Amino acid sequence: MPVPGKRQLSIKIIIETIKFMRYRRFSYRYTGVFSGITSPSQSTIWEGQLQASFAYPQWQPAADLYETPTALIVKVEVAGMVEEDFEISLYENALVIQGVRPWESFEGEGLYHAVNIHYGAFRLEVPIQQRIERDRIQARYDRGFLYVILPKAEV
Repeated sequence: MPVPGKRQLSIKIIIETIKFMRYRRFSYRYTGVFSGITSPSQSTIWEGQLQASFAYPQWQPAADLYETPTALIVKVEVAGMVEEDFEISLYENALVIQGVRPWESFEGEGLYHAVNIHYGAFRLEVPIQQRIERDRIQARYDRGFLYVILPKAEV
């Protein structure tokens, strides 16, 4: 289901080595540990001085799962990224999309009044209940959205 005029991504899609593996979700509590921060209004927090260590992943992007008669389409909201920032893995029962949105800061003096955009590592797990034609999977990144098209296998 290519879109005319849109470049298909060569996003790394891992399918051969995990062809028959089932995905098992492990539950962890993801927490952040900050050291040396006394007040969130200190400008040094956002000047690259932040010494934080986070468990992976930090956040999960918003996603839609859409089904047509011939395919499942996963649309993921991941603005501000490039093709190399994604890794897509298809297991027998799940699609896993992970990557890192790099931190972008403004140059010069100033301080943030709000930081609502998520940065850093992310992981999205989408359960797949149907057989997929693995050799026809497509992915593209367009205007801040990652689209993964999973053609259904004929039964």
